[in-house]
Amino acid sequence: MSEYLFTYGTLMKGFDNPFARILQDASEYAGDGHFPGLLYLVSWYPGAVYLEQNPSKVYGEIYKLSEQKELLKQLDEYEDVFEDEKESLYLRKVVPVTRTDGKIIHCWAYLYNQQVHDLPVIPEGDFKKISL
Repeated sequence: MSEYLFTYGTLMKGFDNPFARILQDASEYAGDGHFPGLLYLVSWYPGAVYLEQNPSKVYGEIYKLSEQKELLKQLDEYEDVFEDEKESLYLRKVVPVTRTDGKIIHCWAYLYNQQVHDLPVIPEGDFKKISL
């Protein structure tokens, strides 16, 4: 369990959607960070895969959650997390995220849970660089 959430896509600051606003209203921005893995362009949104030994990084934002249980329930709905993991678009997992100051924080992250072999990789691992 964690009281932090790492976002790397449409939940980050600068994205205009109701769930990004809900997250920002119900949490405190705790800095930028990254985890080892690959970031794919799924459609108008990205999907990240955590790969512990990968030299590539996925970049995003860390939030400290206040109303954690209710907020995560709403975000699970947004991210298509279902009881049957095989049907879920994303899975919410705790991963170690390195903040820009070097501190490691274990954060919830929505990791992509579908096939990636036909998806383009976002080269720099930063969705904001291709979308804003």
